[in-house]
Amino acid sequence: MRLVETTSFRRGKLPHWEVKGGRYFVTVRLADSLPAAIVARLQEIHRALAAVDPVSDQFATLQRQCFATMEKYLDAGTGACWVREPACAQIMIDELGALTDWSVAVPHYSIMPNHWHALLAPAPDCPHSLDEIIKRLKGRTGRLIRAATQTSGTGPVWQREWFDRWMRDDAEWEKTVAYIRNNPVKAGLAAHWEDHPWTK
Repeated sequence: MRLVETTSFRRGKLPHWEVKGGRYFVTVRLADSLPAAIVARLQEIHRALAAVDPVSDQFATLQRQCFATMEKYLDAGTGACWVREPACAQIMIDELGALTDWSVAVPHYSIMPNHWHALLAPAPDCPHSLDEIIKRLKGRTGRLIRAATQTSGTGPVWQREWFDRWMRDDAEWEKTVAYIRNNPVKAGLAAHWEDHPWTK
């Protein structure tokens, strides 16, 4: 097993593991995007993850189980689906692009009706943690989406936790690019990923 230098590992409801020079697959969902029963199931998986070594095969297996459970229901389009609106999807794309001022590249993404996926590649000299990057995205886009949808701040736009996975090698990266691009096709939003305006 290849040794990696862990720069951050925190256990909230969902463990987030950060490594030096890491590239990450990230999924963030709207606060109302999953039924309560599925949220409870995810919490069970999160508790199991918290007890496992983050470098182990078991951790990777549980992460995949967590993601598969979440994704099955996200693609059903539950909740307000604010980012289905072109103006809100564009807010997301603009803010992902603006991460260049933090030395973070976002070469691939897909903005879905109630969640988004992206591959984030912080430069080696990026002074910001993954946690800081996600908080920036969620904070700025949340405020702008509230304004665009003319909804009051009665609750959070985004779920507090998010899913992230460190890309261990180029093969995993390429597999994830294919997954991101296929997401709108699988969800019935486009016949081909190139036809979906919010996927790159």
